[in-house]
Amino acid sequence: MAAGVARAQQTDVSGLRGTGTQISGNDLTPATGTASTAGIPLTGATPASGAPAADAGNFTSSNYGRPRKRPDPRLKYPGRPKQAAKPLPPLAPYASAATSRQSRLNPNPDLPPGPTVAVAPPIPARPRPKVEDNPYAPLGVSIGSLRLVPYVDVSTGYDSNPDRKPGASKGSQTLRGEGGASWISNWSAHEFKGEIKGGYTKYFSMPLADRPDGQGKMNLRLDATRDTTVDFELRGNLDTQRPGSTELTATAIRSRPIVASFGATGGGAQKFGDLELGLHGTLDRTVYEDATLNNGTVLPLSNGNYNTWGLRARAGYQITPGVTPYVEVGGDARRRDVAIDDSGFARNSTGGSVKAGTTFELTRMLTGDAAIGYAQRKYEDSRLPTLAGPTFDASLAWTASPLTTITLRSATTLAETTVANAAGAINRAVTLDISHALMRNLTLGAAGTIGVNNYQGISLRETTYTGALRAEYNFNRSVSVRGSFTHERLQSTSPGADYTANVFLLGLKLQR
Repeated sequence: MAAGVARAQQTDVSGLRGTGTQISGNDLTPATGTASTAGIPLTGATPASGAPAADAGNFTSSNYGRPRKRPDPRLKYPGRPKQAAKPLPPLAPYASAATSRQSRLNPNPDLPPGPTVAVAPPIPARPRPKVEDNPYAPLGVSIGSLRLVPYVDVSTGYDSNPDRKPGASKGSQTLRGEGGASWISNWSAHEFKGEIKGGYTKYFSMPLADRPDGQGKMNLRLDATRDTTVDFELRGNLDTQRPGSTELTATAIRSRPIVASFGATGGGAQKFGDLELGLHGTLDRTVYEDATLNNGTVLPLSNGNYNTWGLRARAGYQITPGVTPYVEVGGDARRRDVAIDDSGFARNSTGGSVKAGTTFELTRMLTGDAAIGYAQRKYEDSRLPTLAGPTFDASLAWTASPLTTITLRSATTLAETTVANAAGAINRAVTLDISHALMRNLTLGAAGTIGVNNYQGISLRETTYTGALRAEYNFNRSVSVRGSFTHERLQSTSPGADYTANVFLLGLKLQR
């Protein structure tokens, strides 16, 4: 028995910590090959009786170290429901160096850090890309400090009444070309902006009905001081007279005579807090081209050329940043190149006007200008009555939705005339325009205009109705296709003066 115990104490336990490792008491110490168990039985040791061991040299058996808890065999039976696994702990974001340091300096993030704690600035979020109002609008070309937007438009179609003649008319295929440009300055102070365009309409079946048209305007504002501005304006307009017009005493003309007007305005404005006072002077020139009859006779329409110069004063008070009521008073004098016209009337005159209105911008949904007033013109010839009447002028834009815009325009003018015994005509026109973006690159529109000419001194009234439908499809910022249909109608108290015209156009527009 003593020999068996000694052999058990000298058993090699190299499988525990590698070769040459022995057990001494309760500690594992490197030795040369002896082990003291102090009466603790070791798995794998040879029994004293000399019988072979079941797991000799295997120290990975289940009773080594902390025994593994075996499952209760009674819990294993068919049909036992499965137990749900324990829920995982909630996920926490990875703590970066900045957030870890912040949490150490300020354990409670709901409270501001102390005055002696240096807090790392937060990382700014990347800004969202700005959505453009019109992604198909032209970008323009930079010329120095000006942004120029040029365009060219070519259209072809059909016109049922090129000369706008009364009664039955002959239609013609038409070709129209138009070009122009708009610009605005990029200056930090002052401003220079404007637009100019010109077009020509050709009729293949009626070449005598060919006609040009155009208009332009340029504005310059100089900021002398924070409250003082000086501004100038140049303007011009080009049009033609139709053969059946009331202003022409003869209808058998060879071509359409041109009417051109151009002028300038200069002045300034001064602010006194919310009060703004302005004073401007105007100078305009209107010229008529002589007409040639079918028999070669010249009709001297240039006798009606005249100059107009005037003065206009305005006072406005800003109630809110979007509402500024104002009062405007103006006067002018008109002098003709030929004092006595072909009918024997002296048509030099003086005129005056007064109006009250307001400019407004209500939450950017309704913007514009509206005014009511009274205007009159008195002629040197006592046989001509005073041309006078109320006026209503407005330019309103209502953004009903981000895709729909409704525009209302109204204007009242005192128009000159060469009709015998008539002092002039009060022209009132109202236009309603609706534009809707069906898609980002497809815009549909409709417009209607009613214009009334009331001649004073004679019993003559003319009413013009115009309706238009249009569509524009943009391929990109530079190329678009445009189509339109326009219906025009004139109703006059003068017998045989009514006319109707329908125009169809389809074209291509190039812009930059």
